[in-house]
Amino acid sequence: MDMRAILNQLAVLFILLALGYVGCKIKALTPETGKILTKLVFSITLPCTILSSVIGGNLSIAGGEAAFFMLTVLLVYLIYLIIAVPTARFLGKEKHIRGLFAFMLIFSNVAFMGMPVASAIFGSSAVFYISLFNIPFWISSFSFGESLIASKRGRFDPKTLLNPVLLSSILVIPLALINFNVPEIIAEAVRLTGNVTTPVSMLIIGVTLAQEPLKKVFTNWRLYPLALVKLIIIPAVVWLVFRPFVTDSFTLGILVILSAMPTGAIAAMFAIKHENNESTASGGVFLTTLLSGATIPLIVYFLLGRI
Repeated sequence: MDMRAILNQLAVLFILLALGYVGCKIKALTPETGKILTKLVFSITLPCTILSSVIGGNLSIAGGEAAFFMLTVLLVYLIYLIIAVPTARFLGKEKHIRGLFAFMLIFSNVAFMGMPVASAIFGSSAVFYISLFNIPFWISSFSFGESLIASKRGRFDPKTLLNPVLLSSILVIPLALINFNVPEIIAEAVRLTGNVTTPVSMLIIGVTLAQEPLKKVFTNWRLYPLALVKLIIIPAVVWLVFRPFVTDSFTLGILVILSAMPTGAIAAMFAIKHENNESTASGGVFLTTLLSGATIPLIVYFLLGRI
């Protein structure tokens, strides 16, 4: 288990975020740029990120094992929801504020940060499990999840479900089952486009943070209990619940470490899209990612070391 690799990955994300922050401060990037980049991620690069997890044809796992893992993932998300609802009610009174905090607690940075961090801990064999974990993540985040943040604008429009991200998330299920392979030139083009998602997402967060005094992030008291629940309580509960039933330490370890990821950048991008407290969402992403530099090693040492 390479702790240095974990810390290096966290540092890379902060460097990308800082580039967006500085770029906005020196007027190389603008708030409008952030909105344009958000559309780019949702329409093109993120669907490619999702598809690239399966189109290489390198995924192989027994059907029963995959089904069991997917069942545990669904139960993990149920735990997230059970914890998020009362916590969000404590953190906010208005419906759209509660929805935003619930989203930030439920949906982690499992795609952009979870993949490299878990791979650093468990090796390349973890990639397929993380891809399976991401399937319900994308489907639920762009349906139920988006409706939580979109509530500020009124009733959620089901037509928003017909978007490239959700459609690609559904498409990867049959592609993964048949171990679909495409010509290498196409697979490489999709991979390269998908690789853009992580740096662009962090740039977007940096641009958003640059529009507000940074001290507002650290003086927003609601973000601290959010971080405590997100980074410590949720992974601890997942470990306690599944330890008696999931006998495979590899599977349990992946469930725990992905549950310990900070709030996903997608929270900030949805908040920008629906004009729902963008600074709070970006601040939550920033603070949980910052604190995860300390909490993830603690989770690895105290929980994974006991599996």
